[in-house]
Amino acid sequence: MAIDDHGSAHDRRGELLDEARERAARRRPADLLAQWRDDSTVEPSPLDLRTALAFDALALEAAPGYDALLLSPVAPLGAASVVAPTSQDRTLSTIRPSEVVSDPTNVLALEAARRLREAPLGAVRLCTVHQVLRMQAAPPGRGRTRHFRMFALADAGRARPEDAFEVEAVVAHLAVYRRQLELAAERHGVRFAAPRATVSSDEARRVLGDRTVAAIAEAFPDVEVVREPIEAAYYDGFRVQYGVHARDGAFLSPVDLGRFDWVASLTSDRRNRYVASAIGIQLLPLLLGGEAAGGGIDGTDPA
Repeated sequence: MAIDDHGSAHDRRGELLDEARERAARRRPADLLAQWRDDSTVEPSPLDLRTALAFDALALEAAPGYDALLLSPVAPLGAASVVAPTSQDRTLSTIRPSEVVSDPTNVLALEAARRLREAPLGAVRLCTVHQVLRMQAAPPGRGRTRHFRMFALADAGRARPEDAFEVEAVVAHLAVYRRQLELAAERHGVRFAAPRATVSSDEARRVLGDRTVAAIAEAFPDVEVVREPIEAAYYDGFRVQYGVHARDGAFLSPVDLGRFDWVASLTSDRRNRYVASAIGIQLLPLLLGGEAAGGGIDGTDPA
């Protein structure tokens, strides 16, 4: 008798659980201590917990218009790789049908899709702070670790004429991040200068890019806006990066934002739009301390 994929996976999972129990039973206290010392996926963050919580609070304070979710440490298996052009290898998969969260914007897309299924004409605005884990090697530099703190924003809803949904979401997200950086700088006696937004798009999203440039210039006259062709295939043809100059003159770009087709795919409705963004909170203490830390969301390639 044939066994379907679900039954086969369930049987295999039982075998893997048995194997895990046996492996754990063979481990000695010295093995645990050695892994704690040598395995960067389990070692504590270099960021002090009180500092992390203080920056979490600043981020959430800057986003009063967004529902704040406390996500589970795990998400459905494939939450990152099924909806986004990324490899499952960068995510810690479990022997159950789940994975450790490697990017909260993917998980927020699941919640946005669920809400839009219940209220198709509604608008969804979500945010979260989450400690994510990625299996790829961390880039060099202080504060760059395989698990790190991220603050993410997500807007989902129906498409509107003249790309109004996407353009308004970009301006709303940038307003939150600007407020977050201002609050952090004020409380640490630091001033950031010469903010810059880089708007990237492919030819299909060229008009969206042009409209976004105009909207940013109108909403934030102090921001220099740079126009570039998009290079990363991870985004649905449209990306915005935002950064500031630190007190030592170095340009730091911790905010990464894009349009994605994830919610449209999850709901099987191409009229649904999804704009998500994130900032690596773990890098902000370094930024405020005057130490340069370039890169995107967390200094790693999202794909």
